[in-house]
Amino acid sequence: MLTPILNTKAKKPLYEQLYVYIRQNIESGEIKNGERLPSKRKLAEHLRVSFCTVENAYAQLLAEGYITSAQRKGYFASSGQMPRAAKTQVQTELRQEKPLTSSLKYDLKTNAVNTEDFPYATWTKLMRECMREDPKLLLEPIHPQGDYGLREEIARYLRAFRGVTVRAGQILLGAGTEYLLGLICELLHSSGFAAENPGHHKIPKILTSRKVNPLYIPMDSEGMCVDALLKTEASVAIVTPSHHFPLGTIMSIGRRRQLLQWAEGQAGRYVIEDDFDSEFRFVLKPISSLQNLNPDKVIYLNSFAKTLAPSLRIAYAVLPEALLAQYRERLMFYSCTVSAFEQHTLKAFLKDGYYERHLNRMRGIYRSRRDTLIKGLAPLEESVHISGQAAGLHLLLRAPALLEEELVKRALEAGVGVYPLSSYYKGERAEAHTVVVGYAGLKQEELEEAAALLVKAWRD
Repeated sequence: MLTPILNTKAKKPLYEQLYVYIRQNIESGEIKNGERLPSKRKLAEHLRVSFCTVENAYAQLLAEGYITSAQRKGYFASSGQMPRAAKTQVQTELRQEKPLTSSLKYDLKTNAVNTEDFPYATWTKLMRECMREDPKLLLEPIHPQGDYGLREEIARYLRAFRGVTVRAGQILLGAGTEYLLGLICELLHSSGFAAENPGHHKIPKILTSRKVNPLYIPMDSEGMCVDALLKTEASVAIVTPSHHFPLGTIMSIGRRRQLLQWAEGQAGRYVIEDDFDSEFRFVLKPISSLQNLNPDKVIYLNSFAKTLAPSLRIAYAVLPEALLAQYRERLMFYSCTVSAFEQHTLKAFLKDGYYERHLNRMRGIYRSRRDTLIKGLAPLEESVHISGQAAGLHLLLRAPALLEEELVKRALEAGVGVYPLSSYYKGERAEAHTVVVGYAGLKQEELEEAAALLVKAWRD
């Protein structure tokens, strides 16, 4: 009989503690593949917990493939788990690909979230309900733009919380913003796409892979420099107006109007609004979308990667009416790249109000993590300037006395991964004293220790 020590006073729910205990025992081989697990009722009685606690833990293990169920026989550790030798080989290959991160104790990367914060119980419950209500869900074809009911829920959310002018028919679902950006490149037929400089590493790669010429436009304190944009042959501009990555700049209303005037100045010009990190604002009120100012000239792009989990791979684009007609005429042969099962689960998650509650909870969690990291770096306040704390899930740390390479090197020697701001630029940059750090993927106690290590590494 399984006998984990469950802490009733811990913040982590009992079902999650039990789930982690069984998962770790399966991964380590303590519970052999194919070994039968206790029934839910017997285990609940043995541990003196509710039946629901065990049921939720088993449901999560079942959803992730750690256990299987057989009618009237019970639950068994999954025989489909990867053998230890094969897993070791994969880990070895990953270490070879990224030698600099193999020795890191804490990686302050910007593309991570802590999976322990994911609402496993709610999501699993909705998955079961979707399957029970519609057993043929996985067999039926889905609309190329995605499930209409989910698109209605996304449209409702965007109208209410982001000020987007949208109807469900304009929304296009896809497996990540990278996929959707590639589809938009194919739709627009433009040879010149303007991208922010600095900006996300992936955008130039996506554009180049689609045989599109990326044109790099500098940033200032108000956003993309439209004066520089006007000097190019670009007909499409990709911007992050609500929270620029990595600078954290909020595009001013004057610059927004200037950018839209550029788009209106010639037929075929469009602005792609990547609403990056717009859900996480800690100081100022949420800023209305750029799309709201001119729905005919702005393609709105967002995803659930940061708000739920990157592995869900559910993103969406809002197409202007003119582009929607072109998409339906030319590109409707592409199948939707998100499974119907996940779409129906997300639809229920949005419709029943779970998403809004989850966002509110995560804002509180991320605010606490941000504060923990800033507090931990307080001994460096005279030598390190912190910016970007008003929104988003990363900070900029600027140390005028040290070059970026020295900051990164010292942090790496202390076991902490930080990232040079200059790596996000195309071309040379005069000043190089700033690093980018993300805090969403670590727990508060881990951030405390990571900050202490950085203080020790940089203080001298």
